[in-house]
Parts: sequence; structure tokens; C-alpha cells
Amino acid sequence: MDSSLSTKPKLKETILDRADRNKLIIKILLFVVCVCVVGVFTVNDYFLYDKPIGKITKVTNTYSETKDGYDGTYSYNEKYYDQTITATIMNGKYKGKIVTLTNEYGKSEVYDTKYSKGDRVFIEQIKHASKSGAGAAAATTSKSGAGAAAASTSKSGAALTGNISGTKRDWLVAIVLTILFGLFLLVGGKKGALTILSLVLNMGAFYVVLLLYTKGINILAMTIPMTIFFTAMLLFFMHGRSEKTMLSFVATIITILATTAIAAIVIHFGERIDYDFMDYLNQPYDQDDANLIFISEILVGCLGAVMDVVVTMVMTVDQITETGMDVTRRNYIDSCRAVGDDLVGTMINLMLFTNIAACIPRFVLFMRNGIAFTTILKYNVFFEVARFLTGSIGVVLAIPVSAAVAIWYYRKKVAKC
Repeated sequence: MDSSLSTKPKLKETILDRADRNKLIIKILLFVVCVCVVGVFTVNDYFLYDKPIGKITKVTNTYSETKDGYDGTYSYNEKYYDQTITATIMNGKYKGKIVTLTNEYGKSEVYDTKYSKGDRVFIEQIKHASKSGAGAAAATTSKSGAGAAAASTSKSGAALTGNISGTKRDWLVAIVLTILFGLFLLVGGKKGALTILSLVLNMGAFYVVLLLYTKGINILAMTIPMTIFFTAMLLFFMHGRSEKTMLSFVATIITILATTAIAAIVIHFGERIDYDFMDYLNQPYDQDDANLIFISEILVGCLGAVMDVVVTMVMTVDQITETGMDVTRRNYIDSCRAVGDDLVGTMINLMLFTNIAACIPRFVLFMRNGIAFTTILKYNVFFEVARFLTGSIGVVLAIPVSAAVAIWYYRKKVAKC
């Protein structure tokens, strides 16, 4: 009798485990199906574009020439190839017609693009060629590889010319975003959905700030409230309405403002910064406006890492308090210092890899062309290095600031009890 009773809970647990496993399998299958559907749709969404798109069906590569050069340090040679490309236009008034395009690329593909069968490319300036040029390839385009003029014969027998203006890659972005959001939902569940919502809201706020900046509004004056909004949304969606959320919010804002103030003081009293190498900055630029843009970059750039450190420190103090033991101020400080020592190295390395990793191709290219390492640091990647250093300062400041705020609050709370 006792044996039969004891087996029933085990049987019930087995059934529940099996049901949970089946639900997980179904979720994974739905996730895979969604990725496939999005991929297939975006690969074939030609009807959404006004600009004509061609699908490459055949490519013939022909060796053209080898050019030798010397950059002051190294001798080098570059092989160049001509491509004869056959493509089918997938949308627009020429839909279904065959186009033959030409392209030239270098073996290194630093300045050129090598096209392959199956690539989808944007084609512009499509027009009928003169009769004398029908059936013959047009002149090869410039080495930039941005486009290729061509002559072709369509199914109706009329020759066409056009230029390749770029590659259609929207399907890659769509698939990556689908995988990202799917994993948020699959792993995080409700919190994952809230994370997606906060991401969408933050991106919307960021777009509004950029739009207002183009209208002439001070970008730093908008970035400060935007940062407050970013912090509030992410903390609220991740941890709900609680005292830990409020403490994390206050400590994050204090740390970010302190870090930004340090950066602003250094920029104001330091030597004039040369912004000629800042990407996408309008030329000629106003020095004060460029300073505000750079400070805004710093303000937003260190937010994520600082928030991670702050949340960890606040949670540490909260867990120590929940033990119910008689914890002194010294115990709190020692525990926070131990956790901070573990965090600071990892987070600073994270800041380094985040800011410097994107510069590796530039380091390789510039040093290969005889540019000194110190020159690259001073001009080409100066802003990435500056963001790394200020972000690291923010990470270090976050530890004592968040610990002080949390310890003050929880000691006061315990004293009232």
C-alpha cells in the first residue's frame, strides 16, 4: 500500500517533466520555423523596393592585370580581375529581363566588391543602349567597385545598360534580429519580451533625439533626458517596480553624471581636440558642437557597463541584508569590495573589446600602408580609445557609488525595523 502511494508522486513528476519537455520542443520548432519564414520572405521581398534589384545567375572572372606599388615601407602587388555578370531583374518595369553587367575588383577587395552567383544587387540608371552597342559589354567602371556599367540583351531583344549600386543584405539583418528576439523569448520568457519592448522604446527615443538635433536643438541637452529614460525603462522592465530598481536607477544616474562631468572638464581645460577624423561629422564643423557630440557619445557609451556593475552591487547588498544577520558597515564594505574586485577587471576588458575590436581592420590596413602605431592611436582611433578610458572610469566609479547608496538605504531600513 505504501509502495503504491509513493509511486504516484513520482509518476506525476514524470508526466509534468515530459509535458515541460514537449512544450520546450514545440517552442524550439516554432522558433526555427519563424527564422526560416522571415529568411525566405526577406530574401524575396523585391516588391517592397522601388529601386530595381537583380539576382546574379552567372559570373565569369577574367584576370586583367597586376599592379605593383610601394608604400614607403613595403613593396606590394595587387592582382585585378574583370567580371562578366549575368543577372535577372526581379522587380520594376524591367522585371524578368536579363542584364549583363561588368565589374572590376582587386584580389584584396579592400576598395572593390567581388560578386558571386546568387548575390542580389541594386541596379540603377537602367536604360536602353544604342543599337551599335547591343550585345557588347560596356566600358569597365572605376576601381571603387560601387557599380558596373553594362550592355545586355533582354528577352525582348533590346539592349540595356545600368550600374550596380550595392548589394541587397536586408535578409541578413532580418534573420539576425529574428534569432536575437526569438532567443530573448525562448530563454527569458516574459522578461525577454519586456527586454524587447524596452529596446524598441529606447531605439525610438534615440531616433527622436537625432531628429530633433537635425532641427538645431542642442544634442547634449537632449541626450541627458534620453539617458535617464534609457536607464529607467531598462531597469523597470528587467526588475519591476521595487526598491532595488530605484536604488539602481539613482546610483546609475549619479555615476553617469560624474563620469560625464569628468570628461567635460578634461575637454574644456585640455588641448583642442581635432575632430577631422571623427566619422560622419559634417565638414566644416563647429568646435563647440563637436565637443557636445563627443560628450554625448561618452554619456551613452558607458551606460550599459555602468548599469551592469550598479545592479550587481545593489543585489549584493540586498542579499547580505536578507540573511538576517547583524551586519556592520565594515562587513558591507568588505563584501562590496570583494565583489567589486571581481567585477572591475571583467567589465574594463569588456569596454576595451567593445571599443577597440571594431578598429582592428583599420590598424591592420593603416600599419600595412606604413602609418605608425602612435599616429593611428592619435588620429584614427582616438575617439574609441577615449570612450574606452572614460567608460572604464565609469565602471570603477560605479562600485563605490552603488555600494554607498545601497548600504546607506539598507542600514537605514534595518534600523527602522
